[in-house]
Amino acid sequence: MIINTSLLINNPEIIQSLLDGSMKRYGSVIRWASGTENAGQIVRHLAEAPGLTDKLRDLPFSPIIGGVDIIGHGMNYHKLIGIEKTLSSAMGLTQIAAGASVLNLGVSIAGFAYMGYKLHQIQKSLGHLQHSMEAGFSRLERGLDRIGEGVNQLGDGLNRVENRLDIISGQLAYLYLLVEDNRQKQQSLAKAISHLHQAMLIKEIAALNAELDDRKRFPNESSREFLKVASRVRLFLANQALQITPELDAELMLSADVSVQGWAVATATEANLLLEIGKHQEAKELLAVEVPKFKQVAQRWGNELISDDNSYLSTAYRFTNTRFEDHITTERIERIVDITPSDRTLSSEQIQRKKTNIDVEFTMSHSSQLDQAWTYRQIATAEYLDTLSELSARLDSLQSFAALCESQNIKSSRDILPNSDAETGLYLLPPNE
Repeated sequence: MIINTSLLINNPEIIQSLLDGSMKRYGSVIRWASGTENAGQIVRHLAEAPGLTDKLRDLPFSPIIGGVDIIGHGMNYHKLIGIEKTLSSAMGLTQIAAGASVLNLGVSIAGFAYMGYKLHQIQKSLGHLQHSMEAGFSRLERGLDRIGEGVNQLGDGLNRVENRLDIISGQLAYLYLLVEDNRQKQQSLAKAISHLHQAMLIKEIAALNAELDDRKRFPNESSREFLKVASRVRLFLANQALQITPELDAELMLSADVSVQGWAVATATEANLLLEIGKHQEAKELLAVEVPKFKQVAQRWGNELISDDNSYLSTAYRFTNTRFEDHITTERIERIVDITPSDRTLSSEQIQRKKTNIDVEFTMSHSSQLDQAWTYRQIATAEYLDTLSELSARLDSLQSFAALCESQNIKSSRDILPNSDAETGLYLLPPNE
């Protein structure tokens, strides 16, 4: 490292600002929060020591149901970096979608190995998902038949689903909730996964994964072939993601999600390779093209999945209702709002009015459309959109890191990142000059 860095835990000023809300984590940076004098301005970049990256790789995911209270990825993260649970919450780390974990929280010299492992997890998740869809949810369906109406019964029902989902939590776990009430949908999804295994989509992800594994084994080899593969995979998966029309449909969301996660990894891989070999301007140009496209896809999905025939519920703030309090955190709602343009521009008074209308709507509504199956779909929707929002932020902040590398006039991004001898933890890099 040739610039001054410090561990987050050793910076009380930034910790206090995160706790009081004047600073916010956004992807891999800490910046001034909206409403402050320097709103949006980067305060520090986040970087992971290789030892931390290695430990984060193997952390378990929180189950899709009850993720607020169950110790999983987010809860363990604060222990690894030595911060209090309250700070973890302030940084938005207690409930990050499993899909977003394909990219590191902070930039790291161990990032290639990390992303390769996460791509492999996607492929494993597809196998588990296909097996479960083929086997069916017969036990779960019998349990759901016994669920009555009312909030208490709903909670009991969710607990039963949780018992089924605790072994398959991961990047694609939300898909179980979208088809749990329909055996025909489960069989159809199983077929879709089978076709996906034979499609170019998975073959391209496998090719990128192979290159990431090769980079881990031979880190000092030329990057030219690796760059060619990452570029090819990025272009292919971006095209796939852009072609899919957003809709609350398990099969469409499966294809879109695998494409989006692979696209994010391919983009981050190519950009980080360019930064590592000193091609900072090329990395900036690449991200200047890809990040806006990625954000466009995220917002399209946000608009579609948040939209509802009931105008009072056609907002991300519907997740603030008490029926979701054990499953969707405030920090997740805030990230979803970031990719929902109709919500992002609301004033505090308008937000409060929407929350009040939502609570009244849930209290007064006796519609069968707002049953347990609807609630499961909403939890799945929140998980899916959180992935898109967090990945958008992490790619966006990688763009800022590329600018930092250029401003420091360094030969390689590795020169300003914690090396293998660094104390395990989350480091703070200075803002762009």
